[in-house]
Amino acid sequence: MLAFNLSPGQFLDPTLLTRTLEALARTELPMRRLRFEITETTLFTDSEVAHDTLRAFKEAGASLSLDDFGTGHSSLTRLQALPFDEIKIDGSFVRGMGTDRSSFRIVSAVIGLGQSLGLHVLAEGIETEEQATLLTRLGCQFGQGYLLGRPGSIEQAREHLEKLGVWVDGGSGLDNSPFQRWHQLETLYQAAPVGLCFLDEQLRVVSVNATLMKLLGFDCSDPSGVHLTQLCSAPEHMALFNLVNAVATGSELEPSEYHNRANGRTSLVSFQQVRSEFGEFLGITGEAIDITSRVHAERSLQENAEHFRHVIRLSPNIPWAATADGVVDYMGPTFEWEPETTSAQRHERWLNRMDPADRVRVRTEWLAQLGNAQPFSTEFRILWPDSGWRLVRSQAFPQFDTFGAVERWYGLIVDITAERHLEQRITDLEARLDSVTKAQRTAPQPGQA
Repeated sequence: MLAFNLSPGQFLDPTLLTRTLEALARTELPMRRLRFEITETTLFTDSEVAHDTLRAFKEAGASLSLDDFGTGHSSLTRLQALPFDEIKIDGSFVRGMGTDRSSFRIVSAVIGLGQSLGLHVLAEGIETEEQATLLTRLGCQFGQGYLLGRPGSIEQAREHLEKLGVWVDGGSGLDNSPFQRWHQLETLYQAAPVGLCFLDEQLRVVSVNATLMKLLGFDCSDPSGVHLTQLCSAPEHMALFNLVNAVATGSELEPSEYHNRANGRTSLVSFQQVRSEFGEFLGITGEAIDITSRVHAERSLQENAEHFRHVIRLSPNIPWAATADGVVDYMGPTFEWEPETTSAQRHERWLNRMDPADRVRVRTEWLAQLGNAQPFSTEFRILWPDSGWRLVRSQAFPQFDTFGAVERWYGLIVDITAERHLEQRITDLEARLDSVTKAQRTAPQPGQA
């Protein structure tokens, strides 16, 4: 764009448009590449001639920019009524926005105003990276100033254009205006599956959605403007009040669980301070996520685990487990030994009480079995706490992953001492019976010599 500043007197000249069209024809510059920058002082006049001239240039294809916005006496009615394409924020506000809260808020408001009206917003006087960053975060798409480039000759301008090319409007910039953000937040609050709220610096409710009211059990038809002390008047809400109050005084707290006894729901609640670019305390934002199902599942798992531990302690059999490469990482307790020991301690105790010869043999068999991924079974002797030797059978079965590889081994140790004693007694009885049978067969019958 080629931009010109025009004075109030020039807009009162009825031949301005004609003379401009003649100049453009001589230079072959399209009217769409022309932009007129009008100061607020120019707008202050109520001359219909000036307003008609503006509309005529706009209809001819030129664009209009309101320069030094915020420093004059312009009316928002005129800004809405006249066909402007751009607002230029005066550099005095931009230079002060990093240190002066009023300047920052004025710049933010002007950007929001321009975006709400569908106008380009250009910030003047950008000289530092901090200013550029703040403007970008506020949604300002255009800027000028020494940080971006300094005035130069026509040769420098031509070189700059040849190097960077001509900017083509690919659409409007990001709309971060208060109007847009208000609708975003309104939709977010109403549609969010989690509870959301915001309290101002005095801990009054600014916004809250129905999900949070229901999860936390607040009974208030219109909570807007209600102080936290009124909202948390019930005794069961005292923990929430203390949590928010701690955050307001500067504490950084981890998310906490809150149980609503009235509806039986459990929520994970979190509160954080909200601060401005200057560090001023603006309020507290809060979130609540329904974790009732998770809490019930955890409680059920805990109960099942406790039941399993009791079963293991009372069972004469000892469960064990190992990694895919054969390292035993779990050894169940047995009621004959001290139950309050770790899995590693119990495994070490078993190894120390095994018959030394069996210990070497069993380890060799176990390592050999890992390679073929087949069920494992072995027997060995172990010294029981009553100082007697017992015979046990240890079996393990592999668990495979989705690719068919062994990911764990699960085993069980069973005391087979009594079983072997019974087998031995049966064997002895069978031997005695066989001896009697043989003796009867070989004994002489009556009447035989």
